[in-house]
Amino acid sequence: MNKNIDVVALLSELVACPSVNPAERKTFRAPYGEGALADLLAARLRSWGAQVELREVVPGRPNVIACFEGKDTSRSLMLEAHSDTVQASDMTIPPFAPTVRDGRLYGRGACDTKGPMAAMLQGLRQVLDADGQPPVTVYFVSTCDEEQGARGARALIQKDFRPDWAVVGEPTDLAICHAHKGTLRWAIETQGVAVHSSAPTRGVNAIYHMTRVIDMIEREIAPSLRSRQHALLGEATISVGVIRGGTQSNVVPAACMIEIDRRLLPGESAEAITAAMRGQLDALKAKTPTFAYTLQALQHYEPLEVPTDSAACRLAAEACGRVLPAAKFVTAPWSSNAGVFAALGVPCVLFGPGSIQQAHTKDEYIDLRELEQAVDVYAAIIRQCASARDWPQPLQKRA
Repeated sequence: MNKNIDVVALLSELVACPSVNPAERKTFRAPYGEGALADLLAARLRSWGAQVELREVVPGRPNVIACFEGKDTSRSLMLEAHSDTVQASDMTIPPFAPTVRDGRLYGRGACDTKGPMAAMLQGLRQVLDADGQPPVTVYFVSTCDEEQGARGARALIQKDFRPDWAVVGEPTDLAICHAHKGTLRWAIETQGVAVHSSAPTRGVNAIYHMTRVIDMIEREIAPSLRSRQHALLGEATISVGVIRGGTQSNVVPAACMIEIDRRLLPGESAEAITAAMRGQLDALKAKTPTFAYTLQALQHYEPLEVPTDSAACRLAAEACGRVLPAAKFVTAPWSSNAGVFAALGVPCVLFGPGSIQQAHTKDEYIDLRELEQAVDVYAAIIRQCASARDWPQPLQKRA
């Protein structure tokens, strides 16, 4: 069979199975949730001879763990790609009717991250067909909820499941991503006292209080972060992305809420940064007796930094060198499951076809030439494990 036709057909099947992250929805149905895609993957992987387990992280949203026992069972590699996608409601193309045009496949998730997933699966299939068995135990894993907090990744790495190292599938333009920023998100709410707007001084305006918070972020916190520089990743950043407040114009608002995105550098502690933010809000409260607030942590993705001379990077680079003109290392300003896995002690790199510039877009697509090349790279990564003299060692787990 033609492997290129196979990987395009497989990607089409994955895109046609909607798996939009339901976010905070307690109940949901298609296109939301990862359950249908998990079932599709489990059936396919069992037919290939894998031992497959579905571990539910939250109701209706499982992780998929497929094990292909290796010739050397003392060593293991995890190939991981998340199963959820972002929303599809604003797309300008049919999101779940994959279309091939001008050397590209269009559809939600084609790039992020069902393209890398399909290439991983087809690379694994290539090894199974040619060699019968991988040289080391290979786990193919698909995690839920990467787009809204990485609960699937955190639930995955347990005492009974801890692979030696991992390649995480994300659109990296066929480069090895060895470092990326982390992300910390909060919701801050200021509280006031609602009264009729004809007598505003009788109440407390929560929106006015929030303007003090936003002004502090823009004029004090954001400029102070410019001095926090990382040699590979640049500066730490902070941004207010959402604001909601009030009910109607003739009522002094009793509440106002913002959501904040803080990008972390390797070495920064989410706990310390949250404590600092709380201290700055307490300082505002000390200046204004009526100021009241709550601070809620929403999401946290750890940063990633793996030295290019580490065993994980060398293995990936040697495999890339067998397929591509040269191995290329890159860094990223975004976050992924790889940071979560590394924080839990598993050495990781990211690799995959497609460009992050196409992720989450209204006409998401992936270049089929990159998709086809990625199949061979993933197969080479698996085979490279057979001759690896320097094997990845567990990382120290972060507190």
